[in-house]
This record gives sequence, structure tokens and C-alpha cells, in this order.
Amino acid sequence: MSAPVALVPLANRANALRARRFSALEKSARSLPSRLMEPLACASHVPAAEDGVILSAEGGGASLSVDDDGAILLAEAFSLFTQHRDAEALPRARAALIASPARADAWTLLGILEQRAGRPAEAEDAYRAALRLRPDYADAWTNLGNLLRDQDDRRGALTAFRHAMRLAPHSVEPAYNLGVALDRFGNWTGALAAFEAVVACAPAHVDGRWNRALALLRQGRFEEGFRDYEVRFLRGQPGPRACAQPVWDGRPLDGRTVLVWAEQGFGDALQFLRFVPAVAARGGRVVLEVTDGLQRLAARLPGVAAVTTRGTEPPSFDTHVALMSLPFMLATTDAQIASPGSPLHAPYLQADATAAAGWRERLQTLGWQPERELAVGIVWATHPALRNAAERSPGWPTVRGLIDLPGTRWFGLQKGPGREALRDASRDAQASANFVDLGDDIADFDDTAAIVANLDVVVTCDTAVAHLAGAMGKPTFILLPSTPDWRHGLDAHTTPWYPTARLFRQTTRGDWRTPCADIAAALSRAVATTTRRNA
Repeated sequence: MSAPVALVPLANRANALRARRFSALEKSARSLPSRLMEPLACASHVPAAEDGVILSAEGGGASLSVDDDGAILLAEAFSLFTQHRDAEALPRARAALIASPARADAWTLLGILEQRAGRPAEAEDAYRAALRLRPDYADAWTNLGNLLRDQDDRRGALTAFRHAMRLAPHSVEPAYNLGVALDRFGNWTGALAAFEAVVACAPAHVDGRWNRALALLRQGRFEEGFRDYEVRFLRGQPGPRACAQPVWDGRPLDGRTVLVWAEQGFGDALQFLRFVPAVAARGGRVVLEVTDGLQRLAARLPGVAAVTTRGTEPPSFDTHVALMSLPFMLATTDAQIASPGSPLHAPYLQADATAAAGWRERLQTLGWQPERELAVGIVWATHPALRNAAERSPGWPTVRGLIDLPGTRWFGLQKGPGREALRDASRDAQASANFVDLGDDIADFDDTAAIVANLDVVVTCDTAVAHLAGAMGKPTFILLPSTPDWRHGLDAHTTPWYPTARLFRQTTRGDWRTPCADIAAALSRAVATTTRRNA
């Protein structure tokens, strides 16, 4: 977490205090104000819950003396905290409290450090100690609320945030953090209202605008949402592309070459590739830059003149645009995304025909009987480095029961982490008989597409394969956590992005049994239909 500008001077103050112990900087040290730290504007947001902390320290109305060891230790601890040197900051924060146990700011810093170290119980004790000393300490209430939010304590979190709002009525931060909590707890309307209030009071509040964008997109208000979505560059996620050529603003290209660059993950790229043909239709030459693994698939997209790989030098271009900025730059309307039959709908990605034919033969040699069985692809885990990976990944043991459904033949499309669970599958005779792991045979998304082209349905968690199968127009059953990503909307079972996809949502946080049972029922109905058709 980076410290906001308001807190940057504190590191210099801490350095001055340390220097006072060994040099003649007495005058500088004695000039420090009684408020040791200024409020830390909350940098929390839905994708990174650990950033959601506010630090405010108070000096209790007393002037800071160079002989106040507690203040010196606290300043040192905070300086280390801002440098992300938490392991060094923690013992100093504890020592500061031994020297000055009545400092609510020190207890708050200790709580943040304990929370970031993965010790929520200790963090809660520290925040509550701060509040016993200062019940009117709005920032401590906010920190406590963020902690309780991450522990799924709805009542405790919302109570804490409302205390903070009452105590700091002129600050937008408590309202912002309330919005983050409401979003996590599934109160989408309340969350949007909170973010709207934040932006109305503080139009430059970047995280408020970002979370408002996600809330608007979740509700299908795409035009408004994608306008706010551009604020991601101000957040540095990603940073703006550094190049001499100007950003394309959506105007006719008149023969110029535009570099369209994929900025985020595989799933994001696969979802937004649908907009690339519309760029070519503006009269330009499109060079598409993608992450390694997407090149062959992306090269078949209509309107793409050349494909380059992220991290390599692209061909010359006149203007550029981020892939996920295309809905905004193209002035895409809600109706264009949501209306049935929209040209933006799948299928807009196709497998290589020769590769698909080869895979059809191979799947049959692996035991698939097309006239008698549904061919089902399955993915059960996202990459652990992704946001909310644990919440989004049901795992192999959870989906294992689906493999036993009569009339189905299963093919594993899982890549990377998550495949280690198949060691158990190798000792499972029934799974081995009805399940074939294809992960080792998949080199890139073009290989995956060639396999998917032959399947009857794909069952997957919220990962890139869900977007690939949806983009190919393949029936896709997507397992979603109780708090899903914005792109899956609010409808119980459908998404405007992929008409052939069906959503299976958790009804209780962490419980995959109900959506898996619903998928089993849906597959059984499909098997019965196939059997009747082939009888």
C-alpha cells in the first residue's frame, strides 16, 4: 500500500527524530507539531482488501518532546510501515506502546501491522484498545470496520462504518469504506449509492470513481460504467502506456495504424477482443498486442492486420489504445451489449479448423462416444495469484462428484496450479475411467479452443476458459462465488456478454454444493435430451 501525499512528510519527521538521538538536530525535532501523523486517506478497493486501512494518529493535545521515546519509536515504526518494512515496524510499534500505552494512534498502527501480518484477532484487540482510549476516534472505527468486513462480520463492519460516518461527517472516507463493505455483502444498490455520494462530494476521489465504475457495470449501466472505468490509469492499474504516439480517441482512423494493447489478464482480453473489429471498421490498420499464449487465436480475429506479443517491440503505429478502453472510445451503448443478436455477441472467436478436426479424432480414441455421451470440459481453479482466487476456485474435490454422471465423458482443461489435485484422481478408478486430463497437451489458448470446439459443454469456474468458451458460442456453465466479478451482472442465470453461458451462483458464501448440484441436474437433462435425439 502506498502512502498518500498527506503522509509523505512523516518519513522525514521520523528521520529527524532518529537523528536527534545522535546529532545536533534538536531544533528541528522540537518543531514537530502535536499531531504526529495526518489522516491516511483510505486506499482500499474491492480487488485488494488489505489496502483498505486508514491510519490516523493523535498526540493527545501534548507537544512532542525529543525525550518522548514513545513518540520517537512510533515515528520510526510509521516510517518503516510506509516503506513496507512491516517486520521491522512491528517491534517498534509494540515498544512505542510500552513507552506510551495511552496513545490511540500507536494502537491503530499496531492493529494495521497485525492485520497485514495475517493476525486478525490481534489486530482487532489493538483497534478496540484504541477505541477504549478514544471512543470518538473515527479512523480507528474505520480500520475496525475494514477488518470485520474481511472476516465477513456484516453487522460488526456496518456498525463500525456508521460510527465513523457519524464522527467524521465531513470526510468521504467512512462513506467510501461503507460502500466497499456493502459491495462485499451483496447490497449492490446500497454500495452504488455510497460510491455516488463519495464522488458527488469529492469528484477527484479516484477509488470512489473506480468502485462506482464497477458498481455501474455490474448493474448493466455500461455507458456510465465504462466512462468511469478509464480512471484505472490514475490508479496505476495499469499505468498509462509510455510512448510518443497519441491515444486514439475513437475518431475515424483514415488509414492510420492503431496499436490495440491488451492490458490485463487473459480473461479480460478474451472478453474485450469482441470490440477489435469495430476499430478496424473506423478505417484503420489494427495491430493487436496480446499476452503470450493468445497470439494464434487472436490472429484469426476479423480486422486484425498483425499480432504482436506484450514485452516485444511492436510494428510501427500512429496511435494506440488500451483494449479495455474500446467500449468507451467506441461510444458503445447499453443496447449494443445487452440486446440479443448484437454483433458484439459470440461467436467472435473461432478455433483452427484443422486442429479442431484432429482433436475430434483424438477425443474419440480417448473413449468419447459422441452418439451416447456428452463431451464435457472442466476447469476447477483460477491462478492463485489472481484476486479472490480462493473464493473463485471450487477445487477438484468439490467438482469431483460431477464426473460420475451417467452419459458424460469429461476432459480436464485445467492448466497450471490446481492440477496437483489430479494426483488423487489417478488413484480414483471411476474418475480415471470417465475423465481424461488434457492439461499437458495444451500449449496455448489456440489448443484449448480446438478442444472446446468439439465439446458439448464446458463447466468452469470464473477463469479465462469461461471467456474463451463463451466467446466461441459454446454452452458454458460458470461456477460463481457469492460476490462475483462485475462482468457477471445481477441476473441469476444469464450474462449479456455470453448468450450461451449459464451462471451457477453460490447462495451462501463458500458453499459450492448448491451450484454443483444445479449443474449436475442441468447436465442430466442434457443427457436425457441427447439420448432421445439419438434413439
